[in-house]
Amino acid sequence: MSFEFLYKHSRADAVEMDELERWKLSYKANCECKEAIEKAIREHFDGMYLDRECVNEVFSEYGYDRTMWVLAATICCKDYDGRFSNSNKEWAKGIITTDISTDEMRRYAVDSHPAVLDGFTSEVRKQYKALGLLDNNKCLSDDKEYAEKLLILKPTTLKDEFRRPFFQYFYAQSGFGCYPDKLGGKVFGRFLADGENAQFRRSDFLGAADTEQLPQWAQKRLEQLVAPKMRIRVFQIDDSKDADKLKFMSHENVMKSAGVDSDIYHQVYGGVVNCSDLEGVFTLCNTSFPAGYYGHSLSVSDVVEICDGADKGFYYCDPVGFQKIDFDISKADRSDILNVLIVENGKEPYEAEIRDELKAKQSVVGGLIEPVYFAENDNALIYCDEEFLLKDIAPNRKVGSLVIHGTFMVVGNGENEYGEGIEVSLTDEQIKEYSEMFRYPLIYMSQEELDEAQTEEPDEVISQI
Repeated sequence: MSFEFLYKHSRADAVEMDELERWKLSYKANCECKEAIEKAIREHFDGMYLDRECVNEVFSEYGYDRTMWVLAATICCKDYDGRFSNSNKEWAKGIITTDISTDEMRRYAVDSHPAVLDGFTSEVRKQYKALGLLDNNKCLSDDKEYAEKLLILKPTTLKDEFRRPFFQYFYAQSGFGCYPDKLGGKVFGRFLADGENAQFRRSDFLGAADTEQLPQWAQKRLEQLVAPKMRIRVFQIDDSKDADKLKFMSHENVMKSAGVDSDIYHQVYGGVVNCSDLEGVFTLCNTSFPAGYYGHSLSVSDVVEICDGADKGFYYCDPVGFQKIDFDISKADRSDILNVLIVENGKEPYEAEIRDELKAKQSVVGGLIEPVYFAENDNALIYCDEEFLLKDIAPNRKVGSLVIHGTFMVVGNGENEYGEGIEVSLTDEQIKEYSEMFRYPLIYMSQEELDEAQTEEPDEVISQI
């Protein structure tokens, strides 16, 4: 949905700023919007009542901002008319800038009956307020430095289809616009709701969000966004290959014996974990296993690979700490590893490597697995918890008409040499495609938060004359 740019300055200002053509286009659209409002009222007013659908017709054709601008301009032009409520008159003064003259606005002032138009305006305000958009009350008044902070975008910065409170949250990462005293106004970061990278100007924000007032979904998303991330693999000794009894032996003793032998290891996990170092990985893999982890708790003789960054390499788990080692991953047993996509609540989808074992798949979804076929050519499927409706698990993503609750994974769907269905690794293309497909989480506020966001002033009769 894209609407003509709304110019909010006077014709004189437009001439001075060499923006007369933009002003003319906006002025023309204002006049057309005025006619659309008059038409909607004619068609939806039965002599006593005005059908509320007339508001949606104008919104869909001209958008929130222009519709409200034209109505506010109309009321400002007719401020003398007592048939417009004081509430709507005060609202109109807050919309229209003082530098625009009555003569300039008069051509696009709506000529419908004032009492009916007052009701139409009240309905427009009511529907816009029902969006629950965030305002300055959700911001910290004294926080002017934005780097590495959650900000709130002005509602008018967003296109109409994205004008919802959850799309106002934006995590700022860099840019001169993060600082009030720097030249340049750009702020670079990502939307909290879906993780999409974007850039805005400093003036596009209401301010830094008061994190004490965040809804529950936003608190969880923010925690995930700022949490450290490491891509790792974990290898453990296969008992059937451990002829020298090296399992659980310290690095010093292993080196005195046969040395670290990559051939006797098999992979038990690969993926992204919220850790900043190997000690964090050790704690995680001894307390709450990552989704898809299938092996014993991380112990002495296990090998952890850090896949990216300055510390990239292989590390041997010792009784105290880790020792960096040479490890030939091509010799380790990775034959039963599946490349899958894991989609957790409140997180961006991430690629993981799990063993082709039932328990590994169950550990991802947290229960008994249930297949969901969603791909057009059936070359991939989803595994989710078959009892997610019986458990009190938050909704995660929408797949077609089905809303899946809780963590699920996407895996390739193929056949063996006998024509039997088997799971296979996703290709790089599939990982990219499904990461985009399931990029956007379902965002649910609590009923209390919804009620607070949608608390309205007492309804006025929309129009009765």
